[in-house]
Amino acid sequence: MEVLSNTLIPIIIFVIVCYGKYKKVDIFDSFVRGSIEGLKATWDILPYIIGIFLAIGVFKAGKGIYMLEWIFSPIARIMSIPKELIGLIIIKPISGSGALAMYSELANRVGIDTLVEKMAATIVGASETIFYTMAIYYGRVKIKNTRHTLVCALTCHLFGVIAAVFLCYMIF
Repeated sequence: MEVLSNTLIPIIIFVIVCYGKYKKVDIFDSFVRGSIEGLKATWDILPYIIGIFLAIGVFKAGKGIYMLEWIFSPIARIMSIPKELIGLIIIKPISGSGALAMYSELANRVGIDTLVEKMAATIVGASETIFYTMAIYYGRVKIKNTRHTLVCALTCHLFGVIAAVFLCYMIF
């Protein structure tokens, strides 16, 4: 498998170059134009990325996650969601790297191969970083009125969490 993965990328690049030559496309010029467009896109979304990371930093430093855990723990108890997962459920729509860090800490705390750890892994793997994704995509095309996107995305996140917990209870 390692040999395949090490040779697959050069083979794909070779096929693309051959196809471009066959179609009489200036490969290097296309590459440079694509790189320039990528840099322009990065420059366009940079303020949104900085803003979302700044908001995440302020949220974490201000202990906002602990306050939200305290607020949502009665609801989680009613829905049979372990209290250890509340922080992860809250942080995942905001930050993927933050969610991975919380998952790693949770796995060390509750142990690998426990029901709570499996639920956490399922939630991390099956949900999206909503705010980051919206900032990137809407920032790139300069959409300021997101209309119902955030409400729909957070609703889907909630149902995804409920489904992940329910399925883990059933399977494990």
